[in-house]
Amino acid sequence: MAHRINSLNNPQLRRLKRLHRVEPNAFEFLIEGTHLLTEAIQAAWPLEGVFYTETWAMDHRALLEHMPAYLKQFIVDPQWLKQAATTNQPDGVVAIGSLTGTHQEIFEADAASDLAGSSLVLATDGIQDPGNAGTLLRSVVALGGNRLYLSPNSVSPVHPKFLRSTAGQWFRLPPKVSSIVDLAGQAKRRGVQVVVAQMNGEPIWNMDFTKPTMFIVGSEGQGISGVARSVADTICSVPMAMGVESLNASVAGTILLYEAARQRSASRQAYPPSVE
Repeated sequence: MAHRINSLNNPQLRRLKRLHRVEPNAFEFLIEGTHLLTEAIQAAWPLEGVFYTETWAMDHRALLEHMPAYLKQFIVDPQWLKQAATTNQPDGVVAIGSLTGTHQEIFEADAASDLAGSSLVLATDGIQDPGNAGTLLRSVVALGGNRLYLSPNSVSPVHPKFLRSTAGQWFRLPPKVSSIVDLAGQAKRRGVQVVVAQMNGEPIWNMDFTKPTMFIVGSEGQGISGVARSVADTICSVPMAMGVESLNASVAGTILLYEAARQRSASRQAYPPSVE
């Protein structure tokens, strides 16, 4: 049964507004919009509450029927919801996601499973733009990567704009936070090559990405840090037309993942399994 909230002084609204600020190591995060909420429910992600308007409820009866039985539901008016959301035109629903229990591993990353076997991992080195990070996560999912890792000085993994820019893929393959040094150390111990993307590197089509690989992509303004370069096994570059200085971080990362996926697909086709 849904509870009605009318007051703008309600503590639930203050709780939602606090999530706009994205505090470090937060245990709750804001989920905005029907699409993200649907993906969260389908992924059985733990939720702490859902807030929606009457109009939204009338238009999404099927989704309401699939809400977890434990989930607290609140009916609010559009003006209340507009203050709860970070977008200018919310579509009628916001929710609170939880990072307690096993999902706290986002911040306490153990990369063992992501670096096992024929791994393909992408790590960001100081990427602050949530839209770029969201595009990278979508590319990791689309191209069969194991995980997107965010350095501690990158955008928060629960930034509202980051979540929205993943188009729901966040709940299929949540990002994790790890220092570049720790992550590279784990990768090397498991035989995973650590590859930094930089202008003066070896062209990607001359390199072997069929091997287990972890790419590191630098920030939009500063590029790759000295720390990231120091832990890399090799440096690669995306060949570009004369006079072009660099690519957007999300574009560069996507090209690296695509090249790795292309090489691996070609390798499988070259050596098809025998048929008995």
